[in-house]
Amino acid sequence: MSGRLMKRPSSAKRHIKYETFSQFVSASRLRRVQDLLDDGNGAGTKQSTGIDAVLCISGIDGRYNEGCYELINYLLFGFFEVRKAELEKSGFPEEVIDDLMIVIRKTRVDVYCNPINWHYFLPYTSHWTNVTFHCLQEEEYDLDTDEEAEAAEEFKVQSLIAMTSGCQRIGVPYYSFTSEPGERKFDKMLLEKWPIIQAFALEDFGGGGFFTLKFDVSDISQAIHQLHSYQDPVTMEILTTEKLPMLERQWRNMTDSVNMEIANFNGVLTQERIAEPLRSFYQHGRVGNHVQDSGKIRMPYVLFGRNSSQMTIEAVESGDTPPPGDINLADTDTVRHMVCQVMSPRSPITCTRTYFVSRLFTVDT
Repeated sequence: MSGRLMKRPSSAKRHIKYETFSQFVSASRLRRVQDLLDDGNGAGTKQSTGIDAVLCISGIDGRYNEGCYELINYLLFGFFEVRKAELEKSGFPEEVIDDLMIVIRKTRVDVYCNPINWHYFLPYTSHWTNVTFHCLQEEEYDLDTDEEAEAAEEFKVQSLIAMTSGCQRIGVPYYSFTSEPGERKFDKMLLEKWPIIQAFALEDFGGGGFFTLKFDVSDISQAIHQLHSYQDPVTMEILTTEKLPMLERQWRNMTDSVNMEIANFNGVLTQERIAEPLRSFYQHGRVGNHVQDSGKIRMPYVLFGRNSSQMTIEAVESGDTPPPGDINLADTDTVRHMVCQVMSPRSPITCTRTYFVSRLFTVDT
C-alpha cells in the first residue's frame, strides 16, 4: 500500500464523541449480546436464543448487510455514523475502513481487522474480556500489488475459519431495525451470497464445505433489536444532547402557534391545528420504523377542556383518536385549559403539560 494510505490514523480516546463513554459501558454492551448466547453446553440465560456465537461482517464481504452494521454500531457506539466525516477525510478507501468481522461467543470475542482500521477500532475493543485480534502486520498489508492483495484476502478467509472453529449454531443479525416486516423471511442461503462466505467453502482453505451446511445458521435480528431499549450513560447522553433539544424545538413550535393565535385573536383554537406540529414531528421521525408500529399507534395529542378527562387521556394514550375540540377565544370570561403531550419518535422521552388559556394571557403549570 502506498505511503499516503499507510499513514497511521489517531486512535486516541479524545476522538470518541461521547463524554460518558467508558470501558465499563462498552463492556456492558458486549455482555448484553453475550447474554443471548449459550455457553456451548446448552446452558444460557433467560434471554438466551439457543445459539453459541454471533457473526457480524461489515462492508463488501457481507454485502453491506444493514443488520450487521447496526450491531457493530451498537457495540462501537455508532462508529460508522458518528465518525463518518472523519473517515471520509482520512483518505482511506471505504473497503479498507469497512474491513471488519466480529464473532462473539459467551466468554470470548474474535475480531478480524486490518492494520489501518485496527487503529480506529482499538479504543472501542481493547478492553473487551478475552478478545483476540486477527490482523496482519503493516509490512504484510500492501494492496497495491496483486500478490499482497491476494495474500490479505487469504488471511481474511483463514481468520473467519479460525474465528468460527468449534461453533455449532451461529446467529446473524440479518435484518435492520428499519426493515419492512414483510422482508423478514430469513433464508440461510442468503448468506451464501456473501463473498467471504462463498470463499469459506473453497477447498483450498479447508473450511469444511459450505458455511450454511457446516453451521446451523439463524437470524437473531429481533433479539438484537431489543438491546437498544437498554439505557446506559452514553444513551442518556444522546437523549439529553441530541433527542431532547429536537423535542424542545417542536414544543416551542406548538406554543408559538398558540401564542400567535391568541395575539391575533383568530376566534377559535382547534385541537387539530395546535397538535399538528407535534404529530408531524413524531410521524416523520417514525418513518422507516416497522418494528413496534402494529395495531393502535400512540401519538402526541392536544386535548381541550372536558376532553382532558382521565378516561379520555387513557383512551388516547392507548391509540384511540382524540375527540374533536376547540376553544372560543371570544369567550374571555371563562379561563380554558388544554393538556398537551409530545413524544420523541426514536427515544423514550415524553413530556406532558397543562396550559391555561385566556384572551389575555397564557400560564404554564
